[in-house]
Amino acid sequence: MWALLAFVAALTIVASERLRDGGTADDQVVAVGDDASTSSPDTSGAAGGTAPAPRAGQVRVTGTLQVVLLGGAVLEPRTVTSPLTVVSERGFGNGGELTGILVDGRRATAAWDGGRPLVLSGRGGLVLDPVEVTLGPGGLELTLGGGNHGLMPGTYQLDTPVAVGAQGIATPYDRLTFEADGQSVFEALGDASLVLGPQAPHRFLGPGRVLLEGELTVTDEAGTRGVPRLAVEVAAFDLTLTPTAEGAWRVDGLVGVADEP
Repeated sequence: MWALLAFVAALTIVASERLRDGGTADDQVVAVGDDASTSSPDTSGAAGGTAPAPRAGQVRVTGTLQVVLLGGAVLEPRTVTSPLTVVSERGFGNGGELTGILVDGRRATAAWDGGRPLVLSGRGGLVLDPVEVTLGPGGLELTLGGGNHGLMPGTYQLDTPVAVGAQGIATPYDRLTFEADGQSVFEALGDASLVLGPQAPHRFLGPGRVLLEGELTVTDEAGTRGVPRLAVEVAAFDLTLTPTAEGAWRVDGLVGVADEP
């Protein structure tokens, strides 16, 4: 039913559905369907200047955010430059490994089990796989776990205890200098994440899940109206999140792209 509404009507307002965190029956929920197309959105004008009017099957959303959840989001551009800090709770399945790095000219793997932050400096950075994005007190939190994030070529300093090994028993290091090339990858595990602070706008592309809550304005073929929530299970999206001087975040972009005939 939702998929048919997504392709035929593109947008349905369900006034009686309760918000996931305990809303009332009077709250409106904007839904663009559970099986929207994963084709790429029209990005012209979406990250600066006047955004384009939504096409059939699209909704444009703007406004101030209180809750953000983006699944399968690709940061555009994909690179987070160093210095950077990745955090993770200590425990089984958390942390990560730096694989294919060069230590004293030899291929090696550096294992990090979380607990203490992974502090990485040097002229380079991470090239991110798709991530989950949420809004936290420090900014936009990117959950890296489950992704193989590339390391830009360069020399790095790791100021975190790790276990380094090439073959056999790993050797503990309190601090590590290493080289990265095209074979070097950060395999993030579990809850490993980093934060993009409120210094600049950040653009994210889907397809994936979208959940936005706040003071939102949506525009589609039916017109423009204010809503408190926009929820999409699977759809393409092109969203720019911008920090404000008041410490909030604003959204501007397109969600829910239907295939053109």
